[in-house]
Amino acid sequence: MSALVTVLIYLGTALFVITLFVGVLATLVGLPGTVLILFDAVIFSACHGFQRPSWWLLLILLIVSILAETSDNLLSALGVKAGGGSTRTSLWALIGGVAGAIVGANFSPVLGLLGVGGGLAGVVFSVLLPPLVFAAVGGFLASYIYELRIGKQPAEARKAGWAALAGRLAGVLLKAVLAAVMVALVLSTAF
Repeated sequence: MSALVTVLIYLGTALFVITLFVGVLATLVGLPGTVLILFDAVIFSACHGFQRPSWWLLLILLIVSILAETSDNLLSALGVKAGGGSTRTSLWALIGGVAGAIVGANFSPVLGLLGVGGGLAGVVFSVLLPPLVFAAVGGFLASYIYELRIGKQPAEARKAGWAALAGRLAGVLLKAVLAAVMVALVLSTAF
């Protein structure tokens, strides 16, 4: 095997592993990170004749990915319902959360540069926290404003907003945990 082939194998393996962890981080900002993990595992498996990871593990990863990607929206909707909000409030919480994550993502590069003083942890936190915080605030505000617009009292609207926020955070946490489980499964069978 030539030196170039060896270098390319190592680079490909490094890219594979990095992409898995990027998938977990993506779930924390509301992106479909489990889908990225699944595609990464499928490509790696195809390069290894669908032996590592096996096709049945890829099927399990597909099921976990579907569950994870629907969990944050489902838990947010359940939170809104528990807080007395309507189905439309759940939709507005989702829209507000996505809009908030997009706005927060615009602050990430600047805060990432400021986080350099804190080392790698500082950069990671300063890049990840703005989309998370803005998504949470956006979901709350969208729920709250919608509930006010349909005639609810401010206290009732706040309750629905807080419930949407709690549901969204629980969903993001569940999705991140499921993404980490997917990565552990892939790494345990890939090498």
